[in-house]
Amino acid sequence: MVINMFRVAICDDEATSLKLNTILTEKILNEEGIVHEIKTFEDMESMINAVTKPSSPYDVLLSDILATGMNGIEAAEKLRELGDKLDIIFISTTAEYALEGYRVQALRYLQKPVDIEKLREALLQSYRKQAHKGGLSVTSEGKVYNINFKDILYIESNGRDVELVLKYRRLVSHGKISDVEKLLPETRFFRCHRSYIVSLAEIETIERYQATMKNGDILPISQQQYTETKNRLYRLQGE
Repeated sequence: MVINMFRVAICDDEATSLKLNTILTEKILNEEGIVHEIKTFEDMESMINAVTKPSSPYDVLLSDILATGMNGIEAAEKLRELGDKLDIIFISTTAEYALEGYRVQALRYLQKPVDIEKLREALLQSYRKQAHKGGLSVTSEGKVYNINFKDILYIESNGRDVELVLKYRRLVSHGKISDVEKLLPETRFFRCHRSYIVSLAEIETIERYQATMKNGDILPISQQQYTETKNRLYRLQGE
């Protein structure tokens, strides 16, 4: 399964800071179990050229502000002019440019030396935004499928594979159901059983320890999750 690769760009013209921020970012994403790719840049021009390529979109940019040549604010302005909507996390030794950072719609503004927990919070905020944009990318039988959340009925764990039951087909992909669970919006999906994640909107009826889906499939609900499944369903229906 392709678990929506979280792509991070880090730009800093100071080698020590660039290395440290890369190490911290790698540590955080590994600890959170987030599949990711990190690309580092030592100048703003090369970073802009890379992140604006349609063939290699990035999700978040960690950027120093006080860079030689083009500074971080100017680079962000250029990115916005080009229509790039990636999240920007500014990292700087001074708070002097904080207001300027928000003017270019920066997600966060962190001061050096970077506090790892504040960086974790910022990265997770960005990751959750990207993960909930509307769907999953799934590899099945050598092909990559972009699946919209609204087309998912439920997901079943089957050994080392997961099966996505969609409105129009079924796809089997290698992966763990726990990894898929992290990428689904909590308001719309719920892990009602250790082997099943259900789309709450696709439940036709619910009774003790089972749910009947709109396609007629009947899914088990564990005793421990039965009450919460009902509560989640009622909340969704009340929205």
